[in-house]
Order: sequence, then C-alpha cells, then structure tokens
Amino acid sequence: MIEGLWLVARWDIKQRLRSRRILIAWLVLAVVMTGLAGLLARTYHNQSDWYGAGDWRTQAGPGIFGFTVLLILTFSLVVVPAFAASAIVGERESSTLATLQVTALSPGQIAGGKLVASCVMAAAFVAAGIPALGIAVVVGHIGFWRAVICLLVVFAEMVLICAIALGWSAVSARTLVSTVLTYLTTFALCVVSVLVFGFIGSLMSIEDVDTTWTVSESQMDQYARTLDTYYQQHPTVDGTQPPAPPLDQCGWQTSIYPRSHSQFQRVWWMLLVNPYVIVSDAAPLPADARGDLDRYTRNYSDPLAVIASAVRSARAGDPATYNDCFVRTMNIVGGDATSFTYYQIEPNRDGSFSIVRQVSRPEQPRDTAVVVRPSSPVEPSRLTMNTPLWPIGLGVHLLIAAGFFWLAVRRLAVPYGKLPKGQRIA
Repeated sequence: MIEGLWLVARWDIKQRLRSRRILIAWLVLAVVMTGLAGLLARTYHNQSDWYGAGDWRTQAGPGIFGFTVLLILTFSLVVVPAFAASAIVGERESSTLATLQVTALSPGQIAGGKLVASCVMAAAFVAAGIPALGIAVVVGHIGFWRAVICLLVVFAEMVLICAIALGWSAVSARTLVSTVLTYLTTFALCVVSVLVFGFIGSLMSIEDVDTTWTVSESQMDQYARTLDTYYQQHPTVDGTQPPAPPLDQCGWQTSIYPRSHSQFQRVWWMLLVNPYVIVSDAAPLPADARGDLDRYTRNYSDPLAVIASAVRSARAGDPATYNDCFVRTMNIVGGDATSFTYYQIEPNRDGSFSIVRQVSRPEQPRDTAVVVRPSSPVEPSRLTMNTPLWPIGLGVHLLIAAGFFWLAVRRLAVPYGKLPKGQRIA
C-alpha cells in the first residue's frame, strides 16, 4: 500500500519539477515575502519613537511576526491551488491517467500518491516564507517554537487545500474548471464564512437598554478634574502617586435609550472553519497574555491575537448588563474648554492603576496606590485563551479533506459507472 502510494507521489513530483514554472514561482514568492517582511520591519523601526528608546523591538515584535505569518498564509492560499488543482484532471487531459488505472495500483494508492505529491509541493511553498519569518523572529525577538508551530499549522491548512483541489480535479473535465472550483472553495472558507457570520448575527440582534455597573458621568468628570490638579502640581515624575479611580462610587447606571445588541454568540462557531482563525488561535502567546487577551492586544499590535480576541468576543456575546467599573483600560478627557488632556487608565494585576497622560504625545506611566476593589454584583468578563478553539476547526477541516479525498478515490475507481456527459474515464 505505502510502496504504491509513494511510487505515484515520486512520479508526480518528478513530473512537476520538470517545469521551470515551479522554481520561478517559488523564487518569486520567497523574494516577495522576504521583501514585504523587511519593509514591515523597517516601517515599525521608523515608528520607534512611539515605543520608546531601545524598546521598539519588544513592542513591535508581535506585530511584525503576526503580519508575516498572515502574509505566508495568504500567499500560500493564492499559490497552492493553482498547482494542486491539476493533480488528476491534468493526467486525464494528457491521456496518461489510463496508464495508472490499468496497473496494479488501487484508486486509493493513486489518489493518496497525488495528495502526497501536492502536499510536498505545498510544503515547499510554505517553506518559501521561512526567510521572511526569520526576519520577524530575529527583529521581533520571537521564540523559535512559536514560529515553528505557526508554520506547521499553515502547512496543515495547505493539506486541506490540496485535498479540496484533489477532489475537484477528480470530478472536473478541465484543469481550468478544477482550479476555479478550488479557488471558490478557498474563498468560501476565508471570506464567505465571515460574511455569513456577520449577516446572520446582525439579523438576530435585539433592542435592549444597557445596565452598567460603573461611575456616573459627573463622577467621571470630577475624577478627571482631580487628575488635572495632580498633574498641575506634579508635572514631572517625582515619586508621588496620582489619585486612584473612585471605585467606591461605582453603582448601577442605566442608559437612556435602548441600543441594538448583536447575537453573535449564537453563530460564532461559523468562524471556526476560517483558516485565518485557526492559524491565529493556534499561535502560542506568552503565559500572561493567555490569561488576559484584552490587555495583551492593547499593549501589542499582534494581528494574530486580535483575530483570536475577536472570535472569543463574538463567542461571549454582547450582554445588556455588565461590569465597567475600571475593569479594563479606560480613556477619560480632562482639561478646559481651550485645551483637552487625555488620560488612559489601565488596571494592574496588584490592584493599582497605571495612568498615562497624553497632551501632544503619551507621557511616562505613573502608578497609583493599591486599591481594594469593592465587591460587584456583576463579575467582570475577561477574554482568555485558556480553552483553545483551533482543534475544533482543524477537526472540521479534516472531515472536509476526508470527504474530498473519498470523492477522488470514488471517481478513480474502474469501472466507474455512468459518467457526466462529455467526460471520459481517463
């Protein structure tokens, strides 16, 4: 069984490597992705003043790495179907498929060998992104195993695309038809899944009045004036602590007008078939980031974490009753009518708060004293990655791949039975 499968795979790989198009496409892909990754790193470096001296690599690293991984996935989704969609229909068009079918090779061995050959070619195109990923790892101080895991998951998604292309190649009469169907299926997984999710979730929205556990607007304005006074008295960091938020003044605040609450928590599972969601969810994050995804995405421009956070936010839904008593990063406005001052207030794990004043640009953070948070009738919600979602998506993709592979094996069986009009067996 294995010998026959590998025989078909080796023969198919040799046939593909005879064409210079493969090598040229590989080189172009590697150069383009490496150039884009270098350009991305250069762009972040030009913005290094925003991150602070000597710290731009640590701050910008997750962003450079995340965009590079998505870049590799996108180019792989564009290139791989073009080469995998001719696996069987190409043999039929060149009248060489019958040569395989009359041998002792079973339909499963032929289809399996074709799939292995397509996966090897897909692995080569994924590997074309290694130089680009190397730039992101070196420049962004990213762990080696994080890069390896992301590449493996991207390759797993390419195996799915190869299986889909194999199935369409077996039932199509022309290579062009097989290629178009493969691209349409890929488009459905990547784009249509998001559109259907958003459309159905919007249709299921309901009108309701928000009830929030927080401070009133007047109390927030009073706190902003207190911060104004403090920063006027202490314009530079001098060891004093700014006033902490008035947690003891939090209470129920009801909105005047109802608003539309989406019901995405009912259809969030539609996103699990999206390759971008699977790769983003499988990307390892630091231990502290997995426990507080919101905090991580605010501090680092990591697109992989942003996608994973968006899926989990859709899963959590949009409740009408929630705790907003300084449990997340908040921005308040101080100053007077002639000039505004912005304050960013972020809770720390020890119970203190980090306050950043921004006039023309963000200043150095200052921490308040540790504050004992009063009990709240509503527990604050927090997005975490403690429960991975990507195994579900990969499981669904495995079933899809198995279905298309079975379709290819079924179509390669001889005698087949009644064929569609205008299509021959081999």
